[in-house]
Amino acid sequence: MKKLLLLFLSILLYVEPIWAQDFQYSISASQVQFSGTGYINIRQDSLATIYTAPHWNATGLRLPAGFVSGSIMKVGANFTFNCSQAPDSLSIRALGSDSINLPMQTVHLVPSSSSFTCTYKDTLATKSFIAGTVNYYAPFNFYWQISFDHGVTWINADTTDHKIYVTRSAPMVETANFKYFHTVLELSCKDAKGETTDTGIISKCWNEFLDHVVLNYKGDSLFYYKTFNSPYVTLPNLLRYRNAECYTFAQLFLALIKIQGVVRTNNYVYITPNPVASPCGGTINRFLVKNWNFGVKSDSVACPSFPYKNTYSGSYITPSGYVFTTADATDQVGINGQCNNNPSSFFNNHQITKIDGVYYDACYGVTFKLLTDIKTTAFDGWGIQLSANTYNFTTDMSKDDLQESITTW
Repeated sequence: MKKLLLLFLSILLYVEPIWAQDFQYSISASQVQFSGTGYINIRQDSLATIYTAPHWNATGLRLPAGFVSGSIMKVGANFTFNCSQAPDSLSIRALGSDSINLPMQTVHLVPSSSSFTCTYKDTLATKSFIAGTVNYYAPFNFYWQISFDHGVTWINADTTDHKIYVTRSAPMVETANFKYFHTVLELSCKDAKGETTDTGIISKCWNEFLDHVVLNYKGDSLFYYKTFNSPYVTLPNLLRYRNAECYTFAQLFLALIKIQGVVRTNNYVYITPNPVASPCGGTINRFLVKNWNFGVKSDSVACPSFPYKNTYSGSYITPSGYVFTTADATDQVGINGQCNNNPSSFFNNHQITKIDGVYYDACYGVTFKLLTDIKTTAFDGWGIQLSANTYNFTTDMSKDDLQESITTW
């Protein structure tokens, strides 16, 4: 009897616990949400309202999430578990892009009609985003896994895909026109991905404007004067209506660097002609941006210094172009603007940006070292208004210069 007892005990000592799955099941993510310290409240382009959780769901919802570099994101998720004979609980974890994983969490299954649900509570990831570096994840994937034996064995469950923006530093504080818009995060983080310095971020964000094709996060064109009489002069309106004036593109460029925490003061430049008196009367208060064609000098006797005369009845500008009753000067296709090869080109002012001593004109994707370079490079003529329905022009660019007023945007 003693020998049999010892043999029985020996058998018990050599038998390892075995877990076996003996039921059919399926599990899928139903929604995912992001939060945590360093989380950025991204706003819709159209209404400027903040995106709220969830950021992802199984029916097609895909909202972006933004974080400041160096922060650790917090993630929560809900799952649907289909099984006729389910356990009381299971373990869930996720393997993420860049080895930013979500730790194991034991969750309880809750009956719900013909299936079960479970919640992975908001939990910090296993590591932070790289500090001091811009990043852009399109997509950031979570590979969700489940375990029925408390983490000994893991089984692939589902994959969720996300758009995540990571800014180099904390964005500057929102103002009336500068807000954390979806397109601002999209362009800035995509263009400046991997950058760590102010100069690198400024340079890469400026590249967005060089090819004259600026698109929003959906791939829709942002037009510089899609209509010649565009009324939109703020960044929110550019993003909402995708048709705006010079104000808006200057603001967009500044927004791309401000969202990264790049601080520059005295950065917004308002340009007008110097109010030089004309020998014909009136003051020089208009300029023509290339290209204009100048024909006969119909006013060469009465106003020899500004001999090109255009007249109009009512308004000289329509959505599709300029309409003059008589015209010595006519608008031609000229310098390409953003998403437009023939934007409006008859102005009394212009807005650009100035950063570290360089003038950036985001409307046309060009830079200038000196203010005087603008008139010699981009202008065809100066204009004066001699009567209610008359403008006179000259091609002599020495007649005037530009003046600037600089503020901080």
